[in-house]
Amino acid sequence: MPYQTLYMDEEEPKRAVPYITYVLLTALFVIQLYLNFIPSAIALELFETYSLIPARLFDGVMLDSVLTYIFLHGSWAHLAVNCVALYGAGAPVENEIGHIRFAIGFLVSGVFAGVAHSFLNPSSSVPLIGSSGAIFGIIAILFLLMPFKLTYALVIPLPSVVVGLMLSLVELSALGLPVDLAVAHEAHMSGFIFGCIYAFVLDMKRAVKGLFIAAFVLALMYYVGKFYSLI
Repeated sequence: MPYQTLYMDEEEPKRAVPYITYVLLTALFVIQLYLNFIPSAIALELFETYSLIPARLFDGVMLDSVLTYIFLHGSWAHLAVNCVALYGAGAPVENEIGHIRFAIGFLVSGVFAGVAHSFLNPSSSVPLIGSSGAIFGIIAILFLLMPFKLTYALVIPLPSVVVGLMLSLVELSALGLPVDLAVAHEAHMSGFIFGCIYAFVLDMKRAVKGLFIAAFVLALMYYVGKFYSLI
């Protein structure tokens, strides 16, 4: 089946407005604004209720927190970083794969990231919040299906294959470092892994091609680094 007919109707414009991305950005902003305006005691209670706490999850309490934690952020800076990445990766991905498939990719990447984090830290009582895992899933789709697409996910415009490799290498490296309780690196990588799987489900041929391109670019980066004694 042709790629275009797989993702969008013939009458749908190729450059459709990425309104799911805009809805998500608006929702994240409104929630953060609300939490900053209400009394701190109530805000803290909401954070405790809707953040993802692995130990509580395995006790069967607040199972919906595997979804609600995605929409909470610890600070405006945390939110700003995620919003930049979401817009930079989300708009091109949504335009390419369609609104419904994009929404599924975002939400399921976030859920998968939260569940994976919980299984890796089953006794943890540290709350997990933030949409990073969901966004890493979207970046992975962009990385495999549109490797040469310029993205502002890291503020500076870079090809998505470079962004995907940089982020995955940083997160994999962080997993081997002493535990950083402030950043759930395994959740980020889990979201990225699900996004890669989802990309293969959406379009196997393009994902395989994107994987080969990523392998070539990674090898090139390695040899350039070796040549200039950077690694």
